[in-house]
Amino acid sequence: MLPPGFSQRLRDLEIHVSKDQELLKEFEEALRYETNPRVKAGYRQEIERQWDSLARYKQEYAELDQELSNTPNAQMQKVESQLQQMDAKLNVLLNGQVAIYENQNQMRQALLNRYDAIERAIISAITQQLDQTQLVLIQNLIDALEANLISEQQMQQMLAALEERIPALPLNSVAVAEIIKDPELDAKHKLKITLPIVPMLVEYEGELEFGSGFNIKSAWEHLIAKLRRN
Repeated sequence: MLPPGFSQRLRDLEIHVSKDQELLKEFEEALRYETNPRVKAGYRQEIERQWDSLARYKQEYAELDQELSNTPNAQMQKVESQLQQMDAKLNVLLNGQVAIYENQNQMRQALLNRYDAIERAIISAITQQLDQTQLVLIQNLIDALEANLISEQQMQQMLAALEERIPALPLNSVAVAEIIKDPELDAKHKLKITLPIVPMLVEYEGELEFGSGFNIKSAWEHLIAKLRRN
């Protein structure tokens, strides 16, 4: 049985972390196109304040985890994942990595940093072939995937479309595509690893905009349709 008030505290924590994640995404989006140094400095101060919030959230999470006494809890795991994502995003932003969207080498490294060592080894050669627009596209798709904005049905549709196109891949990409067939991985994990090959399979001419109006559902459906047509 959960301790008294535990569920409400956990729910409050989840809401606060989610709101701050959205705020960080807004800061990142604004900084991506901002050129005024003073405005950038203002955003940086706001981002630095998020470290204090993150520290409080981690402390609250630790206290809740202690009360739970190692009992498995799906909502706790979700909050833990959110905190890890927030930590990673703050590190990216505060280390001056907003410029990754202006420098392709930094962009590639930022993308690779989202994977573990084994996965990086698999997709490294592929990322070298992606241009700036393609790298931004993949970052947006992975953001949506990790934020659970993609339904299971949409994930399966993308995987099916990618599997159909495996014969069209260059040799250095086949190993990535074969992950689609791995029965040990769930759909979300498969997609995260295989998404970098999407630009290699479709002619992408900037039909989608990546500003504040970026619509992940439309983008996802657009790419699936192009994969099936080509």
